[in-house]
Amino acid sequence: MARDDSINIWQTSIMIFIIIFANKVLLLPSLFYKDANVEGIFCYIILFLLELGLIALFIFLKKKYPNISFASLVKEKFGTFTLKIIYLLLIIFFLCKLVLIYNVTYIFFKDLIYKEDNTILFLVCFLPIINYIAFMGLRIFGRTCQLFFPVIFIVALFCVIISFVSIKSTPLFFQSSIGDILLSSLKHISSFGDVIFLFIFMDKINYQKGDGKKLFFFALLAIVMIVLVTIAFYFAYSFTSFMHQYAIFDVMGNIKDYGGLGRIDVIAVILIIFLSYLQMGLYLKCFTESFYVLLPKLHKQYALITFDIIFVFIVELLIRNLENTILYGENILPYLSIISFVIIPLCVTIFMFIKKRGERWKK
Repeated sequence: MARDDSINIWQTSIMIFIIIFANKVLLLPSLFYKDANVEGIFCYIILFLLELGLIALFIFLKKKYPNISFASLVKEKFGTFTLKIIYLLLIIFFLCKLVLIYNVTYIFFKDLIYKEDNTILFLVCFLPIINYIAFMGLRIFGRTCQLFFPVIFIVALFCVIISFVSIKSTPLFFQSSIGDILLSSLKHISSFGDVIFLFIFMDKINYQKGDGKKLFFFALLAIVMIVLVTIAFYFAYSFTSFMHQYAIFDVMGNIKDYGGLGRIDVIAVILIIFLSYLQMGLYLKCFTESFYVLLPKLHKQYALITFDIIFVFIVELLIRNLENTILYGENILPYLSIISFVIIPLCVTIFMFIKKRGERWKK
């Protein structure tokens, strides 16, 4: 097993950009429009504020405990039993998120590229690579993200800019109530809270004074680009936005031909491939790290074996089409968001107000 070394703040920031941007530019714009019309953009804003709040909590906690892992804090303050419960919930959280991301990606490629329903082909393409990403050290993964980030950012920026070329109409505003916006936000809250990976690797992130600005900058950069793509999508399709399920691909495909280059929607496909592998790889690393905290006597290879067996069983038997995937994402996963938006923030808040060992004796 490769040694999981530390990562610097630039690599951490790039991971934040990738994890925020990756799973919010395909299905979500269409689903938000279906529930809240154009005001679905406010659902993004509400949920992104929660995401930024998690980053702020991480910064505060990292400043107070710069070299201590989140698991060690939980064990010290709440005991071993609570530690096991929290990390068991984290294992379930990352497993369920991986199932959702895989199924969305699988259905996207099956519908638009490979029409035949061959799940084995997709599993062979995805599982070995994300297993290797999870197996290699955190520092190697950080360098991998750093290496591919210029390509990812340039392609993403190109997609954002070109998407505005397809704007042909103006949708009607203020057709939804505040209740519709809040209900839609709750239904799709499970697509957010991704930055809790920061707490999983808290002790392995090299943090210096002022580094919090870099984390916020990359997070805001991803957020702005997502919001721009969503606005372009709503303006391009207006009243039929709920019928077009893959936002960033559809706005690119709506152009068809640009400057004699032919169809350029393949660029969005390339972007989705890069993001899917890195995002799923990072989630699987979080899964194996949480598994090791839960069962420290077992080698991390057992975590990968356990994941592969459960994962293949779920995607093969339970979720096979877009309707089931959306139902799974809207009715089951939101309950798991209690982990990212209630349990983790509550733990951090308690840690912030509890004095470090020995501080109470200093006077």
